[in-house]
Amino acid sequence: MSECLSNDDIKEICQNAFKYEYDVDTVSNLLNEIYKSHDKEIREKCINTILTEARELKQLTRFKEQLKQFKKEYIQRQIEANVSGVAELSTVPKGYENIKGVYSCGDYILDDKGVKKTAKTKDGDFVLVPICSHPLLIVERLRNIQDNCEKVVLAFCVGNRWETVQVEREVIASNTKIIRLANFSIDVTSETAKDIVKYLQCLMQKNINLIKVSHTVNRLGWQGGEFVPYSDKVKCDSIAEFSGIYKSIASKGNYDLWREHCLKLRENIYLRLTMAASFAAPLIEIIGGLPFIVHLWGGTGAGKTVALNVAASVWGKPSGGLVRTLNGTSYGISETAAFMYSLPCILDELQTIKGGNTSFNQMIMTLTEGMNKTQGAASGGIRQVKQWKNCFICSGEENIVKDNSGGGSINRVISLEVQDTVIEDGNYTMNVISNNYGFAGREFISRLKEEKALMNSYRDILKELQADTDTTDKQCMAMAFLLLADSLAVKYIFKDECNLNVNDVKQFMATKSEVDIVERTYKWLCDWVAQNKNKFNDLTNDTGEVWGKVENDVATINKSVLTECLQRNNFDYGSVMRKFAERGYITRNSQGKYVHQTKVRGWKASYIKLVCRDNEYTEVSDTSPF
Repeated sequence: MSECLSNDDIKEICQNAFKYEYDVDTVSNLLNEIYKSHDKEIREKCINTILTEARELKQLTRFKEQLKQFKKEYIQRQIEANVSGVAELSTVPKGYENIKGVYSCGDYILDDKGVKKTAKTKDGDFVLVPICSHPLLIVERLRNIQDNCEKVVLAFCVGNRWETVQVEREVIASNTKIIRLANFSIDVTSETAKDIVKYLQCLMQKNINLIKVSHTVNRLGWQGGEFVPYSDKVKCDSIAEFSGIYKSIASKGNYDLWREHCLKLRENIYLRLTMAASFAAPLIEIIGGLPFIVHLWGGTGAGKTVALNVAASVWGKPSGGLVRTLNGTSYGISETAAFMYSLPCILDELQTIKGGNTSFNQMIMTLTEGMNKTQGAASGGIRQVKQWKNCFICSGEENIVKDNSGGGSINRVISLEVQDTVIEDGNYTMNVISNNYGFAGREFISRLKEEKALMNSYRDILKELQADTDTTDKQCMAMAFLLLADSLAVKYIFKDECNLNVNDVKQFMATKSEVDIVERTYKWLCDWVAQNKNKFNDLTNDTGEVWGKVENDVATINKSVLTECLQRNNFDYGSVMRKFAERGYITRNSQGKYVHQTKVRGWKASYIKLVCRDNEYTEVSDTSPF
């Protein structure tokens, strides 16, 4: 029973009103107090108490008549009080204080106890019908500036606490789709769905000029000169789909403590480059670069995962937030990358990827392409192709690029092989960054907006890398982003450091020969011939397979064997043969063709003649310790 009016109080009042002569005024005052101060459940208990007392004192009939009349008058008073059509709310959602006292609800009654509608009975009387047990409002419209679609922000109060949720406009316009709101603790059922749709439509029409309209995008990062989620002008409307990531981009703890600890960690070149990659992501769209991957790899226990968490702590909550796992579908990873857009996509545990080298190559090309694949839409046509302009930071126990990786894959990866340990005390570092994070990213973006010569700085670094390293332009472009980001991080945040230079990082860049798939295929083939010399030796007993012969450093290889072997090891026969011929790695026949029709051990077949040159190798004596 309510503290306002106890059960004993009601009994005492009833005995005074019913015992001698029926006291209409006393009963009326009692009912007014009950209906004014009690919720529906307590109200019914109070009425039942009065009914019991009225029955015992032989006044049941008169009380029922008065109760019926009271309900009619009470409902009429509520309807008349709602002539203005304004919601009677004691509190409103935070951030939307402008609606208090002016928010219109039309013919509906909206107060702290919920939403009611007026309905007419068969007798011509009006009754109030509850359609929602708590306040429910439309407080904001989200207009997406990319696709012009609209979402709405619904606010509801349950347990004296206001909550908000974003949903597509079509959800509140459909009797079937609006049931989804039940997942957010909104009181809607299949029976009340139709009424709530009509109610929300009424709110939209009555408050069209009052409801705030915000411009939104469906991702994070740059939009014009604004950076989401740090912008007051542009919001993100995909919070529900990526709530875990979005909520992780926040600040917590002590900025100075985080900075001082990271200053010590940054004495390690691997950790510093990993952090540089994190700061580099927002630079890619500004400068107009391509996505790339920074891969930290080596033996277990080196602190690679902790290093990724340090890089993530620049922007927000690391572990369980911004650091994701590579153990997912390619679609899921690309959707995450598209949502991050200008923020780094940090992925741990490379070894969880199934499918070996082919999967590695496919993943590298997919991520660094900067867009997901074209897919059909259920309604016809194709789905919108999502893009991203960021970099990826990942870790693993093995290198993401292999001997048989395509040149395009190697070009797009900065591979950091950990020789020793990245972070000595990983437990303490995780404790620091788990309780102190998210400050540096906001400051970095704020200061970045003020930079006037970013492009010139980037070009100067790029030219220096191209002049002083034997590598490709794409490797130089990726490393230039890291060096520029590092210099900006020093300028804005870690002011006691010196900038990294070309000599500090050239060891981590792949050389042109390492990128060149033709050169790598040729060296692999020469090793393959040496490894299988018995299958090319005429002196071997005539048993087993015969792959060809070797004479005067020329390996005559059965074309079918060669093609199958290359394919099995993820090399492509057709893509390297022309380059082999141009570089003199194979000899052509008299007609200028790659394939020779010749005999080996008396059998005529199609062969490729590979020139195995040994001038690059030095003979090592048996006594050498190597």
